[in-house]
Amino acid sequence: MPISTNKNVWIALSAIFLLLCLVLVTLFYFQDIFLIFLAGLCLMVIVDKCVRFYNKHTTRLTYLQRITGAVVVIIFLAVTLFLFISFQMESFAGIFSDMSQVQGMIDEGTNLVFTTLNMLPESLSKMLEDYFINFTNNIFLSLTQSFSGLLSRALYYAFAAILLYPIMFKLYFKDGEQIQKRIESYIPKKFKETYTSASNAILTQSNNFFVSKIIESICIGVMSSIGFYLVGIPGWLFFGVLSGLLNNVPYIGPALAAIPPVLIGLSISVETAILAGVVSIIAQAVDNFYLIPYMISDKMDVNPLTTVLVVLVFAQIFGAVGMILSIPIYVIFKIILKESYKQLVEMFPDTSKQKENAFESANG
Repeated sequence: MPISTNKNVWIALSAIFLLLCLVLVTLFYFQDIFLIFLAGLCLMVIVDKCVRFYNKHTTRLTYLQRITGAVVVIIFLAVTLFLFISFQMESFAGIFSDMSQVQGMIDEGTNLVFTTLNMLPESLSKMLEDYFINFTNNIFLSLTQSFSGLLSRALYYAFAAILLYPIMFKLYFKDGEQIQKRIESYIPKKFKETYTSASNAILTQSNNFFVSKIIESICIGVMSSIGFYLVGIPGWLFFGVLSGLLNNVPYIGPALAAIPPVLIGLSISVETAILAGVVSIIAQAVDNFYLIPYMISDKMDVNPLTTVLVVLVFAQIFGAVGMILSIPIYVIFKIILKESYKQLVEMFPDTSKQKENAFESANG
C-alpha cells in the first residue's frame, strides 16, 4: 500500500499510537494484576484447547462416558504430578544431605582467594580482602531479600488467582459468546470489517506465539532433562522443567536456569558441573539456531533484528516482564496500527490524487 500524504491520516494514526502506549503503560503500572490476569488468560486457552481436543476425539461416546473419561484423565494427571513432586523431593533430600561437601568447597575456595591475596602488598591485600568480603556479604543479603520478596509475591499471586480465576473462567466459558456479540454491537458498521480483520489477526498471531513458546519450552525441557540425567545431576527432571520455563525469559532466563544444576554438579565433581554447563549451552544453541528462527520468527512474521531491538527496548523500560511480553505486544501494536492505517486511508484519501482525478475528469 502506498504511503498516504494526507496529514489527517498521520494525525489520527499518531493519536491511536499514543492511546496504545497509554494503555500499555497503565497495564505495566499495575504489573502484578496484569500478570495474574495474563496468566489466567493463558490457563484458559490451555484448558479450552484441551477441552476441544478431548471433545473432538470422544464424539462417539455418551455424555456420561465423556464426563467419566475426563474425571479419569484429571485423576491420572494429578497422581502423575504428585509422584513427580515426591520423586523430586527425594532427590533434593539427598542433595541437601550432602551440602556439607559444597560448604567445604566454598570454604576451600575462599581460603585459596585469601592465600593468593596475602602474596600481594599489605595495603592492596587488605583492600581486596575487604572488597571480597563486602561483595560476598552483599550477594547473600541480596539473595535473602530476593527470596523473601518472591515468597510474599507468590502468596499474593496465589490469593489473587483464587479470587479472580473462577470469575474469569465463568465469563470465558459460559458468557464468552454473549460478551463478544455485545462488543461487536457497539462497533460502528463502517468499522466492523477493520475490527474483525484486526481481532482475527491478533488472535491468530497470539495463538501462534503461544503454541510456539509451548513447543519451544517442551523441547528445551526435554533436552535439558535428558542431558542432566546422562551427566548424573540429582533432580534432573526438575532442573529440566525449570530450564524449559525460564527459557521464556529472554537472555537472562537461560543463564538463571543453568546456575542451579551447575552448583549441584559441584557437590559431585568439577567434571559434572562442567558437563551440566555444557548441557545448558547445547540446549541454548539448538534453541537459538533452530527453534527461534524456524518457529518463533517465521510464525510471528518478525525480523530477527527487530526482535532483538524490541526486546532490548522493552527490557530497558519495563524490566524482565517487558522482555517476556515484548514480542506479542509489538505484534499487537503492529496489527492494530496496520489495520487502522488501512481504514484511515479510506476515510481520508490523498488530496493530490483527488486533484489528479478531478483534473482528469474535467479534461476528459
